[in-house]
Amino acid sequence: MGDYVAAIRDLLIREHGVPDTDVTLGARLLHDLGVDGDDAAEVFQALHQQFGTDFAALDDQWREFFNTEGASPIRILIGIPVILICGGLAGVLVAALHWPEFLAIIAALALFLAVGWSFGRLFGKPLRPVTVGGLAEIVRAGQWPTNPDEVR
Repeated sequence: MGDYVAAIRDLLIREHGVPDTDVTLGARLLHDLGVDGDDAAEVFQALHQQFGTDFAALDDQWREFFNTEGASPIRILIGIPVILICGGLAGVLVAALHWPEFLAIIAALALFLAVGWSFGRLFGKPLRPVTVGGLAEIVRAGQWPTNPDEVR
């Protein structure tokens, strides 16, 4: 398993700029190392090319472990009225305080980001961790488990 761990460490350090002191067997790809979305997909693609590991089962389980890049159509449709409401609130706030108009844009953006972050925290589903050691076991086994509970 040492060769797999070394390959994963090298990939994370060299290709994704993760500090070598952070890449331990127990380090979680998303939660500790910040490897998510397209970056995580690149890690799995590189491991597939190097070791032939089958990550097909991960496609169906992706949202349990990692975020996707971009926004879904539902989030976009919800985001449009939220942007309008945040813009209106920021405009009223800036007008009431007699601030310069350009601050309305900054205030609207800040409100939108705060609302988005809050909704993600309140209603978002916590993602399962994938550790460096667990990923090495998966690479050694040759395929991603069909049962997500088997991923460490």
